[in-house]
Amino acid sequence: MKCPNCYSNVSNSNEKCPRCDWALRAPAAATSSAAFGESPTANAWGRDQTNDAGVWEPTMPASAAWEQPTAEPASTWDQAPMQSVVPPPNATMMGNAMPTTVALTSGQKTQLLFGAFFPLIILAIPIWFIGRSGFTEEISFFWFILGLFGLVMGWQAIMNLVDFFSGVAQMQVDRLTKTQVVKNKNSRTYYGHFERIGRLNIGRENYNAVFQGAIYQVTYSPRSKRLWAMQQVG
Repeated sequence: MKCPNCYSNVSNSNEKCPRCDWALRAPAAATSSAAFGESPTANAWGRDQTNDAGVWEPTMPASAAWEQPTAEPASTWDQAPMQSVVPPPNATMMGNAMPTTVALTSGQKTQLLFGAFFPLIILAIPIWFIGRSGFTEEISFFWFILGLFGLVMGWQAIMNLVDFFSGVAQMQVDRLTKTQVVKNKNSRTYYGHFERIGRLNIGRENYNAVFQGAIYQVTYSPRSKRLWAMQQVG
């Protein structure tokens, strides 16, 4: 081997270089005492028991350090103002929507008056004719039929007059459940059935345009069940 200091050839058994007196072997490392550690590597950094005196120890128990704070009662919380949530159109309109009123137009009032007096005029013509003929005793059955017809026409006239004198029509948001066509001998009547309003004569044009299950804003006279307008809103 060679000396790392002077690079002279030195025997492997020599502990120092004979030329420069350089230590060729490092001294053996100190081991721990049996009293401090059983393994030679137990005190690898050369510490003794006195060095451990200054080790920090927690002053608070672990259970107390992780203890959760007690929640405050709900009455002490800061309540933020409630946010208004806008529901879907169907839920808004079909929830607690109350009918509103709109003033009748002059044309609508004219139709109500016509619907009140025209049936009475039609009913008065046969009554006047029978009374002038003098055959009142021989046609008692005809009088019976005419009386029933007069009750129906009179009731419709009263309902039209009630809506006329109210001066307003109702505007209601309602769902159309079904449509119906009633066929007579020479005519057809088109009806729409609503959840809250009931049955209304909606006419042929509305009958061809409406959808069952849709929601409509309906303007109508409640006594005579006369439809003025309907518009789909949902």
